[in-house]
Amino acid sequence: MNIKRISLGSAAALLSISGAHAADAVVVAEAEPMEYVRVCDVYGAGFYYIPGTETCLKVGGLVRYQIDVSDNDDGWIKSTKARVNLDARSETEYGTFRRFMELEFANDGGEFARNAADPAGYLRYSDATTSKIRYAFFELGGLMVGRNDTLFDGNLDGEFDKGGGTFINQIRYSFDAGNGIAVSVGLEEEDNNFDYVPLITGKVSVSQGWGSVNLYAAYDDRFEEFALKALANIKATDVLTIQAIATYESGATWFGLLAPYSGYDWSAGGYLKYAVNKQLSIGVGGQYFGDRHIGNFATGQTVDLNADDWAIGAVIDYKIVENLRTKLAVNYNDGDSYPTDGSFSGFLRLDASF
Repeated sequence: MNIKRISLGSAAALLSISGAHAADAVVVAEAEPMEYVRVCDVYGAGFYYIPGTETCLKVGGLVRYQIDVSDNDDGWIKSTKARVNLDARSETEYGTFRRFMELEFANDGGEFARNAADPAGYLRYSDATTSKIRYAFFELGGLMVGRNDTLFDGNLDGEFDKGGGTFINQIRYSFDAGNGIAVSVGLEEEDNNFDYVPLITGKVSVSQGWGSVNLYAAYDDRFEEFALKALANIKATDVLTIQAIATYESGATWFGLLAPYSGYDWSAGGYLKYAVNKQLSIGVGGQYFGDRHIGNFATGQTVDLNADDWAIGAVIDYKIVENLRTKLAVNYNDGDSYPTDGSFSGFLRLDASF
């Protein structure tokens, strides 16, 4: 009896083990779950999480076609530009960690010209495309390091005006004091391997519901001179914006209104911008420039050119469709730097962004 029970139990155990192995043999392994790109809405529209990370990335860019004209030219000047930018952001214990870069490629359509070594030879066609880094910087909390607009950057919205400064390598720190008030200081290098004293820049910004006021200051060790600037943006009504600018240079500085070390002792200007509707805006304004000067690198002195100049201009800005805008600008420049007549200039621009 016991022998029979033992035999039956052993047989059942063997059958169960055999069935388990048979079942295991036909099981199909499940596929690894796919990680789809997730939308990141922390920093606004257009950001996505980089797969496998908590970093958000936005890809953007611009295609520009522009036709320039001036009464000093012999024909239309046409150019095309392409810009591509990457904006990566993530959160850390020190605040937002941002990495940004923008590359630009430009082409002016080429031209026919003679070889300087063989002026009697055949005309040859050249069509060169230029490229450059416009921006390449990172930000962590209030610290910014890399290539960016100078902290001294700031202009009216017109196309006739001048505010001084351009792209430059720098280290900057900005402190948000709250209530729309921010204070920034920067160390900027205008000339590679020149000396160990950088340009020193500072900015105080106040932004409220009525508009904004920005105050700028900069010191240049090369000529031991400084520059000051104030820029106001006032919302007079829902459709009318009033802008004003005033600048002062104690002498030649890298922040010259015309070019580095080429500027004016002072200037003052204004601009009115009227929004006809959500698509169309019109702006007009002017700026006066007093006591033109340049820097003499041989003597290290500022040279006064005894010239006062002025400029006026008008802009029509129209949004054709979403991400496609056109701008028409007409400017007139005159003064002591134009010994005969003033100069008209302008452009028609198409910007397609993404």
